[in-house]
Amino acid sequence: MSKLYKYLDSKLARTIGLLVGVIFIFCSAPTLAAITRGYNTDDAQLRPGMVVALSQSSTSENPKVEAASLDQIERIIGVATTIDESLVTISSGDKESYVESEGEVNAYVSDLDGDIKYGDLLTLSPIKGVLAKASSSRPIVAIALEDFSKETAETYRIQENSGNKDVLVQRLRVNLDRQAFASLDSLENNSVLTELGRALIGKEVGEIQVVIALIIFFIVLVAEGTILYGAISSAISSLGRNPLAKNIIRRELVRVLFVAIAVLALGVAAIYAVLWV
Repeated sequence: MSKLYKYLDSKLARTIGLLVGVIFIFCSAPTLAAITRGYNTDDAQLRPGMVVALSQSSTSENPKVEAASLDQIERIIGVATTIDESLVTISSGDKESYVESEGEVNAYVSDLDGDIKYGDLLTLSPIKGVLAKASSSRPIVAIALEDFSKETAETYRIQENSGNKDVLVQRLRVNLDRQAFASLDSLENNSVLTELGRALIGKEVGEIQVVIALIIFFIVLVAEGTILYGAISSAISSLGRNPLAKNIIRRELVRVLFVAIAVLALGVAAIYAVLWV
């Protein structure tokens, strides 16, 4: 049975290593673990980096987005991006636009309401799809993760009540503030992943947390099957070679069962740890 012990030791070590690795990646890089979702759009001017909102023609069956304006601020869902800039993308069919609703993303920002420095709060500006420094009662959409550089910004002319005004616009790295989208919780609750997470722990969880939990679940599932199959196969072989050792083999199988239960408990604990972060 020494081969069985070595087999179990190696499988248990690999399982623990995988679980620790997944949890470490999740905990050490939470801002990179954002989910991008695909949407349709009728807005020909929509570009990656623009703040987007659900359009008036959007439905639950066919959600559509467009560059956000001030009268749509309660319908903002995130920032338009590309598949290449996303870690995880959820999309069905041929979608025309991809939106990131949390984490770090490149977004268009203007100096319309003042210079922007690292850590400044950002809100939607009067320019469609463009953020500006928060200086009013409008909801916070993001936090600037770098300084605004006038040297690399582009100049745009906008029309105000007092006449035309030149403003600078550039793409900055920002961190989206999920609280700014609280009004859309009822829409997001329709997600299968968030429904699953809520059913498991009884509170709201992010989609990426559910994805990580599912990955851990499948790792544990494969490890359990491998451990039990290897143990039973080894026991049958040993019993065939030495039928008189059936009592010893039975005791070893019981020990294997306890190991399998320990691996399962470790996996369940890891899943709940991820979902409760």
